[in-house]
Amino acid sequence: RSAQFKVSRTPVREALRKLAEEGFVDYQPHKGARLLVPTAEWVREIFQIREALEGIAAREAAVKIRRTRLQYIRTKFEELRPRVMAGDIHDVGGFVHEELFAASGNKSLQRLMALYLAQVRWFQSMAALIPGREERAFWEHEGILSALESGDPGWAENAARAHVRATMWDLLKSLNGPPRPQSTHTYSSGVNSKGRSMTALGVRSRPRSPG
Repeated sequence: RSAQFKVSRTPVREALRKLAEEGFVDYQPHKGARLLVPTAEWVREIFQIREALEGIAAREAAVKIRRTRLQYIRTKFEELRPRVMAGDIHDVGGFVHEELFAASGNKSLQRLMALYLAQVRWFQSMAALIPGREERAFWEHEGILSALESGDPGWAENAARAHVRATMWDLLKSLNGPPRPQSTHTYSSGVNSKGRSMTALGVRSRPRSPG
């Protein structure tokens, strides 16, 4: 293969090792490499890790983030709203995830997330192709942002976890995974840790589609 593309074997081997480290290929020296195909089990594992890490980041961010930063994030998010409402889902506020980790101030948490970031982004790009997922993600991102604005760490964690879990289940369904069970957990992007609904707190909610 290296001869076919007129490159030496060394950079090819290094590239394969890198892909193996990031979890994309099964590489065995002197035996070759095999591209890994996403499975329901693999998706669950990565999203469970992501949910835990982002939940912690959101909880920390809710009490540490500066008001000036929140105002910047809200302004940036509101600039997206007209476009998303018009059907442009190129950007639905995914930058909120990065803001959580940055505001948490937890460098170890950031390093842990970095270990799985390539796989998270790969699965996220797959989920983005699912009809309706990006539109739902916009409202879920707003739920996270509203929780941060409230300064309620429990609500922020719930909102982040609920969003990650919703994305996971949509992706699992697209991979012909098992049907979504009725969760007994209290994680919800629409309710804060004191049981108050987002509507009661003056937070916008997405209108239900007819039918």
